[in-house]
Amino acid sequence: MDKIKLRQICFLFAAVMPVTKMIIYPATVSYYAKNDLLLSAALNLLLMGAVLALVVFLSYRTDMTFFDLLQNTFGRVAARVIYGIFALFFALSALLPLMEQKGFVTQIFYENIPSVIAFAPFFGVSFFACVKGFKTIGRAADIALPVFAACFAVIILLALPEADFSALLPVGGGGEGIFRGSLYGLNWYTECLYPLFFLGHFKREKGAWRKVGLSFLLGGAALLLFLGTFYGIFADIAVQQQNAIAQISKYTTAFTSLGRIDLLFIFALALVLVFALCIPAQLCVHCSCRALGGVNPLLPAAALNLLLLVFIVFFKYSYLELQTFFTQSLWYVFAFFAYVLPISALLLRKEARKTGKDHGRGRSGKTGAHGRRKNGKGEVPPREDTHE
Repeated sequence: MDKIKLRQICFLFAAVMPVTKMIIYPATVSYYAKNDLLLSAALNLLLMGAVLALVVFLSYRTDMTFFDLLQNTFGRVAARVIYGIFALFFALSALLPLMEQKGFVTQIFYENIPSVIAFAPFFGVSFFACVKGFKTIGRAADIALPVFAACFAVIILLALPEADFSALLPVGGGGEGIFRGSLYGLNWYTECLYPLFFLGHFKREKGAWRKVGLSFLLGGAALLLFLGTFYGIFADIAVQQQNAIAQISKYTTAFTSLGRIDLLFIFALALVLVFALCIPAQLCVHCSCRALGGVNPLLPAAALNLLLLVFIVFFKYSYLELQTFFTQSLWYVFAFFAYVLPISALLLRKEARKTGKDHGRGRSGKTGAHGRRKNGKGEVPPREDTHE
């Protein structure tokens, strides 16, 4: 069975979660919430934290996987159908980040070859990760934490002197825009769904609440610091700054003599982005294999990555239209799958259904030969002869 460690899940929320929201999301939330973008982001983080806490609580109540819980409640066929629907959702949730990162790589690293060719090696990495399963998610999280911590710290330290945090004032003036920014940003906040599929694949540890909670708080604090610094630098023109992680440190005065050394750290963060982009693809393949009755992941992984490659070929010039469609028209899909369904999982049956062998047994369930109950010494009393 695929295994992932609790430590690696913590690293996932501390390092991988925040970096996925540092490309297009800052400009998007600035468009709706303006200087109150921190409130919109904080609202999304609160919702994510609540769902994550409930999933951790569920992990304390059962050692079963999510598939087993569905099977106990609805039966095997229904569980496979539900996993098939989740596979479609994870494939959907991988599309916009895929286009995001393709644009980031081709625009920031000055690639002068066709974008599809420049980005094609990603699908080889994704295929390998999908075939290997959850253990590659854990190993990627182990690598991501030190890379993210070092690179994020350098970029923020370079950017802070240029930030004017008074641009974030007055607080709360955005009104409806705060909630609109939160609502239309839901597709960037689906990581709280991941631990639901890790159920039964990691060993519970003492203090898991504290470890996961602290990791989530650190990741959330890093994101809020980044968003505040971003808006403090660009203020009213923040909506025009795509690829935010590569923009906030470009005005540092040290670059006049050294050049853009921050690109070294941005390149390293792009590695973390690759890890993050593989996760929904891996979960899609995981769900597909269970839905198809435990097939080998090679075929689903190959089919998924081929479809994703075809997708970016056909829609390589349509990112703005896709972003508008995903954020404004599909937000309810992300809300339902990433928030409503994980909460509903608390209602699933935690014990296996009784088979026919269990019916007719007494409370102790201990019977001897011919269905007779054992006595206190564990012996089966002899049958009394009723014939005369």
